[in-house]
Amino acid sequence: MLGFLPFANLLKVSYQKIFSAIILIGCLSTSLNAQNDTDQDDGRYQKELSKTPSFSIYGDNYFVTGTRINESPNSQNSDAKYQLGFKQIISRDLLPFDTHLFFTYQQISFWDIYQDSFPFRDTNYNPSIGLGRLLFDKAGEINGGLWFAFEHQSNGRDEEDSRSWNYFSLLYYKAFSDKFHSSLEAWAPIGTKDGNQDLLEYIGYGELTATWRPTDILFIEGKFRKALRADWRGSAQISVNLRYSKRTNQFLYLQYFVGQGESMLDYRMNSNFLRIGIVFKDLLFWD
Repeated sequence: MLGFLPFANLLKVSYQKIFSAIILIGCLSTSLNAQNDTDQDDGRYQKELSKTPSFSIYGDNYFVTGTRINESPNSQNSDAKYQLGFKQIISRDLLPFDTHLFFTYQQISFWDIYQDSFPFRDTNYNPSIGLGRLLFDKAGEINGGLWFAFEHQSNGRDEEDSRSWNYFSLLYYKAFSDKFHSSLEAWAPIGTKDGNQDLLEYIGYGELTATWRPTDILFIEGKFRKALRADWRGSAQISVNLRYSKRTNQFLYLQYFVGQGESMLDYRMNSNFLRIGIVFKDLLFWD
């Protein structure tokens, strides 16, 4: 499932599919150009990059369990869900445009722990490799970043349960204040989408994330996707994160998901789950 398409397939991306990414790049270009002189003149970029860990968690790493809303809980409509991810900086030597090379891996699994033999319903694998650039404010503090990557996502299944696609992604992250951060990600598929030709009609071409921290121990976050259709296809994931203490990245975690595309196997199915558990958060832009 992890075999990549020949390079020739990279040329098959239509302008319609990369339209969102082009708009995002244009909006960010002014910001990047304005910061180039400051970052290069005093060497702050290289200094700050050297402080970031080479190996770190990537995204939320969590374990939650719960059930579908508006149904009586039973072994068929309740499950566990967990997500694991890490990021590795491959090279700290600055590349063109003050970028650095990175690799990420993320995995999300849906586990029917309340059924006999505890079967895994679906597991989605998502490796990527790309270029990243940290962004700084006038005081030289990190306040965001820009990442461009080639990604693969599949569920490792075969025949009619196989799901797989390759795509380019562009992610922009911005810390607007010490209480509000947001990110915008756009993706453009490459080549064919095995077993899920209409995937983008359910997950759309991007994701908007907004995080609000009213206090040092409470984070409220929303992730939103919308397909380019007149109907309601898309998804929303709302989470409440309660921190044990200011000295840890461990949180009590309440997650609500509604919409399509939660798992690759059942991306057309409408999910409506409330789950609770524990999460380990990447706090690079917060602490």
